[in-house]
Amino acid sequence: MTDKEDINFKNIINGEMKVEYVDNLEVLREKLDSNSILKNRTSNKELIAIVDNLIDILPVEMRTARWLVREQDTFLNEAKEESQNIINNAKRESETLISNSYVLQEAVIEANTLIKQAEKEAQAYRLKIEDEMDALFIDLQSKLEQLNSYIENEKNSLRKPREIINPE
Repeated sequence: MTDKEDINFKNIINGEMKVEYVDNLEVLREKLDSNSILKNRTSNKELIAIVDNLIDILPVEMRTARWLVREQDTFLNEAKEESQNIINNAKRESETLISNSYVLQEAVIEANTLIKQAEKEAQAYRLKIEDEMDALFIDLQSKLEQLNSYIENEKNSLRKPREIINPE
C-alpha cells in the first residue's frame, strides 16, 4: 500500500473523505426509506443499476476481505467444533482412565487380600502338616523303641542258657 493510499484510507476512517460506494449506498437508502419507490414506481432496473454500480465500485480487496471474513468465520466455527470434540474426547478418555484406575486399584487391593489370605491358609496348613508329622514321628519312635526293646529281650533270651524241662 502506498503512502497516498494510506493517507486516503486514514482520511476515510476519520470521516474527512467519503468513498464513492458509501455515497451510492446512502442514495439507495434514501430511495428505499422514502416511499418514493412505491409512489414513483422507480423501476427495478434503476435499483439493480445502483446495486451493480456499488458492486463494481467495491475494490477487489474489499470483496476478497469479505470472502476472507466468511472463510475465517467458517474456519473458526470448524476449529471451535473440533476443539470441542477434542475436549469431549479428552473428558471421556480421562473418565475412562480414572474408572480403569479405580478398577485397577480395586483389583490390586483384592489381589493383595487374596495373597494375604492364601499366605495365612498356607501357614495354617504347614503347621497342621508339621503337627501331623510330629505325631507320626512320635508314634514311629515309640514303635521303634518297642521294637528295640523286643529285640533286646530276644537277644538276652538267646544268651541265657536254655532250661531243659524234664520229661515226665
